[in-house]
Amino acid sequence: MIKLSIIIPHFNESELLEKLLSSIPKNKKDIQTIVVDDMSDSRHLKIIEEFKSKYNFEFYRNNMIKSAGLCRNIGIDKAKGDWLIFADGDDYFCEDFYQKITKYLDKNYEVIFFSLTSQYIDTGKLADRHYSFNKKINNFINDKSKINESIIRYDFISPWSKMIKKKFMNTHNIRFDEECYPAEDVMLSTKIGFFMKNFDVSKDIIYCRVVRKGQITRTFSEDQFDVRLNARIARIKFLNQNLPKEEINLLNKIFICNKSAEFLLNGFQQFGYKKFYKILRLYKKESIQWFRLIYLNPIKIFKYLIIRLNNYFKNYKYNIYIK
Repeated sequence: MIKLSIIIPHFNESELLEKLLSSIPKNKKDIQTIVVDDMSDSRHLKIIEEFKSKYNFEFYRNNMIKSAGLCRNIGIDKAKGDWLIFADGDDYFCEDFYQKITKYLDKNYEVIFFSLTSQYIDTGKLADRHYSFNKKINNFINDKSKINESIIRYDFISPWSKMIKKKFMNTHNIRFDEECYPAEDVMLSTKIGFFMKNFDVSKDIIYCRVVRKGQITRTFSEDQFDVRLNARIARIKFLNQNLPKEEINLLNKIFICNKSAEFLLNGFQQFGYKKFYKILRLYKKESIQWFRLIYLNPIKIFKYLIIRLNNYFKNYKYNIYIK
């Protein structure tokens, strides 16, 4: 009986895909591994065909529109396991991940949040892509307050390092956005947080995010920036419509206002004052809160500038490319 389905979208990363496949136990009859290709080049498709003799996985191809979200949705439809785990084709699972998740396979939870790690692809050294996620997990484990629970529910925006019951996904019709790259998981993660009743959070590290050092630090095109902005506005509107006012006020205090303000500043930095005013008008139209009086605190402004400068010079120094 299949207990777990691992769903992997893939595009032109066959060499890295092999590392991911090799990190999944081959002889476990209760694991189903599904790879869905997102219109890769023929060279990579040929290599994946060769993998079939070495690894146990099902292979499907997305021939409709190029979309990682669609690939994951195809995987959900093909999944036979009680539980789903999503993995990106260039990441991998930690060596003992299967042992860490088995204790949950027969539990009556809907979602399990796990800790993760990250690694630079060229040096193998520890990266920092996982710190913010693990901090949220550790805070909740140490203090199950309403604030920390809300952060787990609504600010753990990622499809990976979660184990989710397929029945739960189907019951609430939770799927990836198929035309919302690079924010196809924003509403999915939000709806998981909203609908889940029984969940658990674990310090166990099961997943490794790969961080690349490339030629330039990644920047989004204006179209991609707008997709991400609109996805987050849709997320806030969903929460406004479905949560009580006191909970929305709490979310505004702990992260919504901060992130809305950061999007505003990023829009200005990347695309100029016209984009700044366009976002302001959009926030006003959709009643999105982005400003708090505490932002005028000079100490907070100084700390924010220090963090921004530190991140800038860090990225400039290492030319980090994060997918």
